[in-house]
Amino acid sequence: MKNKSTMTKRTVDVCMMLLLLCLMSYQVTGEQGHEWIGISMTFLAIIHQALNRRWYGTIGKGKYNAYRLVTLINNILLLMSFAATAFCGMSMSTYAVPFLYGMARLSTVRITHLSMSHWAFVFMGLHIGLHVPIMTARMKLSEKERTIVSAAMCAMAGIGLFLFLRNGMLEYMFFQVAFAFLDYEKPGAMVFAENGLMLLFWVFIGMQVAGLCLRLHGKEERKKASVFTMAALLIGIAMNMVFPSHGSQEFMNDDWSSSQGSIVDQADAGTLEDSVSVAYRDAEVNDGFILVNGGTYMMGSPETENWRIDDETQHEVTISAFYMDSHETTQKEYERLMGRNPSVFQGENLPVESITWLDAIQFANAKSIDAGLTPAYTITPEGIEWDMSANGYRLPTEAEWEYACRAGTTTPFHTERSMDATEANFYGHYPYEIEENYFNDSVLEARPGQYRERPVDVGSFAPNGWGLYDCHGNVNEWCWDYYGEYAMEDKINPTGPSIGTRHIYRGGGWNDFAKNMRSAYRAAGQADMASYNLGVRLARNAGTDRNGIIVARETQPANQSYGKTLIAYFSWGGNTRGIAQEIQRQTGADLFEIIPIDPYSRDYNTVLMEAQEDQHRQARPQLSEHIDDMDGYDTVMLGYPNWWASIPMPIASFLEEYDFTGKRIIPFCSHGGGRFGQSLTAIAKLAPEADIGKGLSVHYSGGSALVDDISAWLEANGIEKAE
Repeated sequence: MKNKSTMTKRTVDVCMMLLLLCLMSYQVTGEQGHEWIGISMTFLAIIHQALNRRWYGTIGKGKYNAYRLVTLINNILLLMSFAATAFCGMSMSTYAVPFLYGMARLSTVRITHLSMSHWAFVFMGLHIGLHVPIMTARMKLSEKERTIVSAAMCAMAGIGLFLFLRNGMLEYMFFQVAFAFLDYEKPGAMVFAENGLMLLFWVFIGMQVAGLCLRLHGKEERKKASVFTMAALLIGIAMNMVFPSHGSQEFMNDDWSSSQGSIVDQADAGTLEDSVSVAYRDAEVNDGFILVNGGTYMMGSPETENWRIDDETQHEVTISAFYMDSHETTQKEYERLMGRNPSVFQGENLPVESITWLDAIQFANAKSIDAGLTPAYTITPEGIEWDMSANGYRLPTEAEWEYACRAGTTTPFHTERSMDATEANFYGHYPYEIEENYFNDSVLEARPGQYRERPVDVGSFAPNGWGLYDCHGNVNEWCWDYYGEYAMEDKINPTGPSIGTRHIYRGGGWNDFAKNMRSAYRAAGQADMASYNLGVRLARNAGTDRNGIIVARETQPANQSYGKTLIAYFSWGGNTRGIAQEIQRQTGADLFEIIPIDPYSRDYNTVLMEAQEDQHRQARPQLSEHIDDMDGYDTVMLGYPNWWASIPMPIASFLEEYDFTGKRIIPFCSHGGGRFGQSLTAIAKLAPEADIGKGLSVHYSGGSALVDDISAWLEANGIEKAE
């Protein structure tokens, strides 16, 4: 009977280990298979506890030696992590136990499930390893055989540690990412083999700990065990240094480009009817710029493109040949010419950011002078004059930028399919079209991936078909044009409106959702706007077919006294309300809450869908309260939560209800990681005659730093504090 019970236990244990490897192979099993395997694992875990129920009765009895204490701690941690994994998994289930879906907030259980499952994986490996010496105590091996076995396990454990680090497991364990970054192109056998080796590393560590605690070996054998343990650690660490981790914040395309192939080589040279672009150098100026041959294309987006905006009206445009920098301007190059580096994220090869449109204009002139070329711009009291015939460096026009970014494609991205975090640096948790598929991302063409939360070195990803890097993501890029409706009659080398209050920037940044880095997406900001995700990529003429002088004249009205101030805000969960109340405490300004007549659901999962649906159809919810005398306010401090990388639609209703001409709008928002997203662009477009002040983004409720952060922000905007 005892042998039968032992055999049952061993069978259950082996099945649990196999299921564990399957659970860690999500890209092989798929979502539905993953859920059912998880349910099976939970069922076996319950059986395992029942078969070993006597162990619970011994916890408070007898003496504890080192081995028993270590085993007890590991078992408790394993049970806790496994229980948390199972609970979170069931709370997200859409196949196995859908009636349990939504037991807890999805955003919380998703990242908790990811973390706890990896902790359970580690504790399971240690659990197995702690029991191996006892289970194999009766095996009689010679010293030579023991050495060979130990050496083999050492080598495999070292590789397992390398894979553990390379696959970013530590980031998952410590809540650094909310989605698993998985290689869906990897063969299934390879996935299982890697998971087996990673598990083996922790089994190996558990065996060494058990050997030390039980003192199973003599002095010489303990020395050998220590040597093998150190060797395994050194193998894993050394391999990880040679082959950088996929989970690193400084993810580089060197790790995967060999399997992806060269986009340049695969480019369809006949995509455009009138043009073929090739990457070759200018014989006169050796600056690495790419020659973009002229041609005709459809600028904007078709009405069928998902998440398009009304200002993307599609129309035919013809572009003359020009040169464009293959990379975004680096901080090293900007600082060399301008003598300063305004970037928030510092690094020589990182793109320069936090520069204004005027900064970009001045940089272009400085680069022209440095290269012995004729500067394209002259700064006058009337505005910025662009000599279109000059051979110096300049900002690309909006039409040139989109033409170069598309590289002959007509799809939302130059990859001709949805981009994921291995192809661009953006808010990788939110690939294209996730908004309406948030609770079933398995249907997406690009799956959620890594969010690096900062710019990366220019050229870290494969270029588009014409040799241009980072057209999508990393940092947005200033263009020459003022923002406005497309002039349909201006079909040849359009340069946008001659007057305006906002300048175009394109491409999306490291904190943008994929929908906002589409080739046709138009962002806009006033000329003095500087942001941590906004940089520049220069262009220059390739011929003599451009002539004339264009003057960019700002029509922004001069700011007045900025006397009476209003704090207007929309809040759903209370974070923005708390920020607004603290602003009022420090300023004494009037407080107004923006409340829709039909309130959003109080259920988090439901409001996620309601918010994206309103944004998708650009709804304008009716508001329940109104301001009788908006003319009496000079400054409006406008607060909101960052919803789906933009403003909630009640904010749009508020901005369209009143005339903000000559007023100053100072934004503040609460966010969960995306900072302002593209909400500043949305405000700039909806209130084009207002001056936009320096914004404040607050992570959730702001914590203990909120009071000081608001104080510094008010000072930066020249807002007087209450006495």
